[in-house]
Amino acid sequence: MKSKNAAKDVIHVVLSVYDPKGTYSQQAGVVMTSIFERTKSPVCVHILHDETLTERNRAFLSETAELFGQLAEFHDVALYLERIGDHAVNRAQKTTFSVGSMFRLFIPDILPLDKVIYLDCDVVVNLDIRELWDIPLDDRSLAGVIERPAPKPFGRFSLKALRLKLMKCDRMNYINAGVLVMNLSRMRHKLNLIQESRLWYKRYGHLTGGVDQDLINSFFRGDIKPIDSRFNCRKREGDISESILHMFCAPKPWIDLDGSAVQRIYWKACLKTPWGRLSSEEVVDVMLDIVKSSSLTHRHTAQCYRRIFYRFMMDIILNDVTVMLWLLGKDTYYRIKRFLTRGEPEK
Repeated sequence: MKSKNAAKDVIHVVLSVYDPKGTYSQQAGVVMTSIFERTKSPVCVHILHDETLTERNRAFLSETAELFGQLAEFHDVALYLERIGDHAVNRAQKTTFSVGSMFRLFIPDILPLDKVIYLDCDVVVNLDIRELWDIPLDDRSLAGVIERPAPKPFGRFSLKALRLKLMKCDRMNYINAGVLVMNLSRMRHKLNLIQESRLWYKRYGHLTGGVDQDLINSFFRGDIKPIDSRFNCRKREGDISESILHMFCAPKPWIDLDGSAVQRIYWKACLKTPWGRLSSEEVVDVMLDIVKSSSLTHRHTAQCYRRIFYRFMMDIILNDVTVMLWLLGKDTYYRIKRFLTRGEPEK
């Protein structure tokens, strides 16, 4: 086992599993299966986790790797969460993201490797992962796909652009952190990521919406290599071969069903994991539960009213101009607060 992991041609992939409901580990199993099915090289998957990973799910993740003759290693991040501080953890808990999204900040400290691939657990890999692994980093700390927000792109005077400017991110080269190639040797040489993250969250925590994604783009501005969009693709139909498909936006396969090609790939992979060992009765229950909870299923007129009210709030009350003024006021408040606390102006 050690000899295989030490082989020069092994590909190291990192996944984060924060699973308070006990259901998220299944998505990690799907990612692993999708990698193993299409990759000829030896792969070692490093699973970053905390106490929310149950013994059952840990055993299932190990079994998933064993089914394909690959490796899975587990790394508890509890001590690293303590080191990064309450500002960071509290900020993550106030967003739609989870604390688990911050686990990737611990990778340079946890893994004594030169390079890894990091993947979110809401992706399916529809290519040989060595294609991504073999991309030359050209002496950069990271490689990732530039994010082009939808439905409306952010111009230089948009709310998104303002947020990025205040956090010292590059608006035109802002990458999505769901798929990363990480040059750990260079990152460790450049900075102590956990220590600097503590300071960053104290300074910019009130501005961030992407938790660690904003931080990564801020720290490594000018040190990130853009790569082809197929390595972090949001397409749901059409030609989705030779891609890493990111199910970032709804509907997610385990919540909604829309019959898209991506969902077909997800469920075919899921049924090959230990979580996919279901009886016919259990399959029916799972499908009906998904349809019942789906936002695509029209159940009551009240749903329409809620959606109308939401659009009214977002388009009329919380439009970009209003939120930008609020954001500037909020940032000014925190600057004054830091000045009064420290007794000296911010540099």
